[in-house]
Amino acid sequence: MKLRILTPTRGGSPHWLTAAASIAAIAPEAEHVVICPDPTSIAAPAHPGGRTILRDEGHGLYAALNLGLRIPGDWEAFTWLNDDDVLADGFRAAWQRLQAASDWGAVYGHVGLIDASGAGIGALPIATEPADLIALLRRGIMPLAQPGTIIRRRLVEQIGELDESYRLAGDLDFFVRALEAGVRFGHCPERVADFRLRAGQLSQQEELGEQEFARAVGRLRAQTATGGLAALLRFRWANRRVYWERWRRHGAVSMRSLYRGAGST
Repeated sequence: MKLRILTPTRGGSPHWLTAAASIAAIAPEAEHVVICPDPTSIAAPAHPGGRTILRDEGHGLYAALNLGLRIPGDWEAFTWLNDDDVLADGFRAAWQRLQAASDWGAVYGHVGLIDASGAGIGALPIATEPADLIALLRRGIMPLAQPGTIIRRRLVEQIGELDESYRLAGDLDFFVRALEAGVRFGHCPERVADFRLRAGQLSQQEELGEQEFARAVGRLRAQTATGGLAALLRFRWANRRVYWERWRRHGAVSMRSLYRGAGST
């Protein structure tokens, strides 16, 4: 089973080389596809699985990712890693689980949070029960994280590419469409990637993010919710250490507050 990893970049991230090195170290067999405005400006360490650099046509993040999906190749699964995030050792376990479970359309794992220096500052809360994903989304909870998710090619062929009309929530929209289609997601209990909180990142645009979240999950919220409270309680209990660590490090703050804090540094 062959893997394609996409990295969209504007070319100015000081963490780009760290991101590329993590892909080469953790997933050396993967094909790495980089999408950027100026392919001649990208310097990167050698990648054993081969690296293709494409010119970003300037139509947004999800258009760039779709461009990376469309180029010819015999890949059977994909993920994408932003130019300031890093793969973690658990990525290997998630990849192995997806290969072993032919009925899974995607697998997701846990995602740590790091600061600009690469120091750990917590983790994202993640649903440990894939059957709870729809119920949690209906409650306005993001129960999985894109940097920790690997997706089969057949899922793209089944539900279509990423919706390029989104700026921030195209990954969420993709997951919602997959869940609506009855695609089975698998869970990996290990840390698959680290998401870097830094100033200026798209995910800090709160108002737009909230609007796009509501748009993406609107179809699910319109359906009859079942098992929502039980799913919420399982989610809170499974992530009790995540919440405790956040409180220990940062006090009584929300994830939104952490994003704001990153934007002020």
